Amino acid sequence: MASFHRSDLLAARQCPRRAWLHTHGVAMPAGSPSLGRADDRDAVRAAARARFPGGVVVPHDLVLEERVARTRELLADAAIPAVYDAVFVHGGVEVRAAILLRVEAGFLVVEARSANSVGEGHELDVTAVAWVAAQDGVPVVGCRLLHFDREYVRGEELDPHALLVEVEVEPRDFTASLARLLAAAAEGGEPQVAAGSHCRDPRPCPWIERCSTPEGRWSVRQLPRAGRLLHELAELGVEDVRFIPSDQRMNPSQQHAVWSIVNSAEYIGQGLRPALESVRYPIRFVDFEAAQPAVPRWPGTSPFTQLPTQWSMHIQASDGTVEHREFLHTEDSDPRRAFVESLVAAAGGDGSIVVYSGYEASTLRGLRDRLPEHWEDLEAIVHRVVDLLPIVRDHYYHPALRGSFSMKALLPAVCPELDYSDLALKNGEMAARAWLRMIGPNTPPAEREELRASLLAYCARDTLAMLAVRARLLTRAGG
Repeated sequence: MASFHRSDLLAARQCPRRAWLHTHGVAMPAGSPSLGRADDRDAVRAAARARFPGGVVVPHDLVLEERVARTRELLADAAIPAVYDAVFVHGGVEVRAAILLRVEAGFLVVEARSANSVGEGHELDVTAVAWVAAQDGVPVVGCRLLHFDREYVRGEELDPHALLVEVEVEPRDFTASLARLLAAAAEGGEPQVAAGSHCRDPRPCPWIERCSTPEGRWSVRQLPRAGRLLHELAELGVEDVRFIPSDQRMNPSQQHAVWSIVNSAEYIGQGLRPALESVRYPIRFVDFEAAQPAVPRWPGTSPFTQLPTQWSMHIQASDGTVEHREFLHTEDSDPRRAFVESLVAAAGGDGSIVVYSGYEASTLRGLRDRLPEHWEDLEAIVHRVVDLLPIVRDHYYHPALRGSFSMKALLPAVCPELDYSDLALKNGEMAARAWLRMIGPNTPPAEREELRASLLAYCARDTLAMLAVRARLLTRAGG
């Protein structure tokens, strides 16, 4: 009955090659493992439905033909004010309307987005659904998008009307997109379309690397923080780092990168060792993880309030011994107070707090303002912070970094024996989603425990990585 979905229709609108890859089942590049859906998206859906109550859900566990039939039954019942997850099919494309709201002249297609504003990609999402529904015979009279009001602060109860802002969206015509989709499905060979602005507008294509010209060993595109520099080099016709003019303006990290790439060797600046040795023992290597629920879960929070949920701390004494401490908030409650109290207790009063990026210091300042009774404790910790990232950026480079100074890039370059490949969680975004799922009331106990262990392992790896990188760089710098 249906061969395609909304994503296929939108892919065809964006690029015929992307449509071909979608329709021919070409696997997307390996990415982060997915988690179950019972995380913050459930809360977003519930908030949207609460704004338009009284609707009836089309069950997900029915086969497609049954969901379509059930949708038509509900639309025919004038007593039902809204249908949730209504399903429509046209031209082989299946779509699902999050909310189909009954109004006097017909129906409005309504969708909520986890954002403080709406963009072109969001508008295409809802208008594609509306177009397919209209072609399937539904009297669609308009489209609405819901986004979050960044100024909303939750009281004891959630107010979905104050939380969500409703935006009217102009309809779009997807006739040409459907024709392109069907043509792509019938095409025997993969269309050759060069990479360009369409690869990221309105949404990044997961196959962008497939279409891009490979970055060779000498490519200038692997230089760090090089947006403006790349533009200047493009005007000169320079694509190879070996041919960058000697008078070309570059910042120090770019100069170090050029030297490193050309010589196929790591660059170690004279200032690396003194900078690494500027810390005081006991050295506390610290990393935070946080979640930003779209729907405020607790009083005093707003949409996307950043809530630190856990920390890890590897403590290195002057004799080289290492101790590990950690905290993870496991309750369905605002984690900030427990986070602060546990951190203050573990931080002690002496030694450097070594981090990698400015995130931890900015988080501490925000917590200081939120919990003024801990102002002096948090201020004292902030003054002990030493950021390892600018030290590395100013004094070190390895060709394997390929322009990135992230810990995920630095660790395999400096300490290839230590990486993140054995962990269930690979990045902060996954950790945030895992935490929201872990504290969810419907998460089974066994899964909750598995997520707890994964979160602790991921955060601990970050601080162990900092400790290992500093030690290895000291060795390479002659320390």
